[in-house]
Amino acid sequence: MRFRPRFNIAPATVHPVLRARDGRRALVAATWGFVARFARDGAGPSLLANARAESARAKPTFREAFAARRCVVPADGFYEWTGPKGARRPTWFHPAEGGLLRLAGLYQPAKDPGAGEPDVRFTILTTEANADVAPIHDRMPVLLGPGDVDLWLGLGDGADADRAEALLRPAPRGALAARAVSPRVNSVAHDDPALLQELAAEAAAPRAAAPKAGGTLPLFDLDGGARPAVPSGRTSRR
Repeated sequence: MRFRPRFNIAPATVHPVLRARDGRRALVAATWGFVARFARDGAGPSLLANARAESARAKPTFREAFAARRCVVPADGFYEWTGPKGARRPTWFHPAEGGLLRLAGLYQPAKDPGAGEPDVRFTILTTEANADVAPIHDRMPVLLGPGDVDLWLGLGDGADADRAEALLRPAPRGALAARAVSPRVNSVAHDDPALLQELAAEAAAPRAAAPKAGGTLPLFDLDGGARPAVPSGRTSRR
């Protein structure tokens, strides 16, 4: 399975995730966003791109998935925004030592997928921001270490939900590096490597501007219908 490089991914789009299948790791295509139990389809505010790690295990929407359908979402990094409404500026967070992030996620069967659409959907678990992310936002995705993957997927001995839940903690200080990047990220119509070019400090500083219709909210703004966007650029994934 091969996936083209992407640099600006939003909910309702397709992205590869790692899941357990027949006792082994399997990379599969999945649509970003759980559909709430009360929703008829994946449109509108009922599309749940994120789940709070502190409560996901107990929430009806996520409870079954937490017990038996955990996944890993590979990514080169993620965007977050800061600044006044109408002049929000994106920051790209990525591994300080290079390589990939392993975001903790959950998946669910897709209801009546169309022809060619994935048969599963996923959501990303979030936790309190660590010292790297806190200046920009108070939430961040749960990041798994290389040795956590099989436990999170439910593979191997002792890979139960209690031990998996213990992995849901903020990443240590220094795990992520950050840089201000192009405001072109604000539109999902833009999806190219130039989005990750670093901006000069003066260009990155928020400036007052008239609010625009639509726009992009912070990556993990759970209360505001966030439009998460996670860049990727290598391997057969996002």
